[in-house]
Amino acid sequence: MQCAGATLETKQADPRLAPVQPNYTSQLAQSMRDLDAELVAIRELLEAGEDVAGMRFTEHQFTTLQPTDSSMLVDGFQALSMAFAHQVAEFNAAPDAETYSAVVGGCEACHMRSCPGPLQRIAKRYLSEDE
Repeated sequence: MQCAGATLETKQADPRLAPVQPNYTSQLAQSMRDLDAELVAIRELLEAGEDVAGMRFTEHQFTTLQPTDSSMLVDGFQALSMAFAHQVAEFNAAPDAETYSAVVGGCEACHMRSCPGPLQRIAKRYLSEDE
C-alpha cells in the first residue's frame, strides 16, 4: 500500500509457526470464515454503540460452493441456505442489532443440523443483550 510516496510494510508471519488452518480449506469453509470475520467486526461496532448503517455482509451462495466433504450437505441444507441468504439480505437492507442477531441465529440453525463444530464460536457472536 502506498500513500503520498510512503510505503506501508506488512509483517511476515513467522515461517516456523504452524498455519492456523493446516488442512485443505473448501470454498464453503472459506466463505464461512470470511463471514465470521464480518460478524466479529459488526458485533464490535454494535457492542460499542456505534452506527452500523453503512455495514453489509457479503452475500454468499452457499449452495453453489464446494463443501469440505459431502456429509455437510444434509437434508434441508438448501432450505437453510436460502433462509440464511434472506437474513443476510434483511441485515444489508436495514443494518441494526435485531437483523444482526437474526444472521447469527441463521448460522446457528444451519450448524445445528449440518456441522456442529463451530457452534461454540457462533455462540460468541451473539450480542451481550441477547445472552
